[in-house]
Amino acid sequence: MQRRALYLCLLFVSLAALSGCGRLPGKPKEADRWKPPEANMDFADLYQMNCLACHSNGQTLGASISMNNPPYLAIIPKETLKKIVADGIPRTSMPGYSSKVGGLLTEDQINVLVEGIYNWAKGREVPTDNPPYSAALGDAERGEAVFAQACANCHGSEGAGVQGKAGSVVDPTFLSLVSDQYLRTIVIIGRPDLGMPGFRDYVPGKPMSAEEISDVVAWLASRREATASGQPTQATDATAVAQPSATNQ
Repeated sequence: MQRRALYLCLLFVSLAALSGCGRLPGKPKEADRWKPPEANMDFADLYQMNCLACHSNGQTLGASISMNNPPYLAIIPKETLKKIVADGIPRTSMPGYSSKVGGLLTEDQINVLVEGIYNWAKGREVPTDNPPYSAALGDAERGEAVFAQACANCHGSEGAGVQGKAGSVVDPTFLSLVSDQYLRTIVIIGRPDLGMPGFRDYVPGKPMSAEEISDVVAWLASRREATASGQPTQATDATAVAQPSATNQ
């Protein structure tokens, strides 16, 4: 009888010890266990690690276009944004993040990023009568006149900037780093985080037409070509308080 009681006691102690192994001191919680980078599907983590340095989340000031930007998300097709994140933009500061092009993100992680970005725009109304996200360059000569009317108040008649208002948009370094599409995007949506309006508000009561947008982008692009061919553009010491960044989208 005593032997049986001892056996049951030992069995109970063993079972108790086994059942308590999950609570041994030093054993990590499941949430704290190491996971491979490709297992991270948390949007906030992915955005902070891969995007926030250049693209604001709406709470910081970024070097380039904020992704928490409903007007921007209203004009760029989701598949286009996904391709930019995956493949980057050649000859600009925007790298590709897909593992297929040497990046560190899987296709699923890129999908999480893109969906999370578009979720920022949900429930926030924006106008739908927008010009197309992309279009062929217009006429540079007409664009010079459009620039004088819509942009010169802040950027100067030659685009070289106005002290205390905005910086140069014809600076050779700036133009060498940005794509024509970036210039077009900025003309359309502005940089509200830097005080720069969009195409509806450059001239009060007179939104820019799609043709005018293409023309002024053509003029800006022609300044890049003029600089590359050795023709000087005017320099300025104006403070770049509203200078678009040197990254693209």
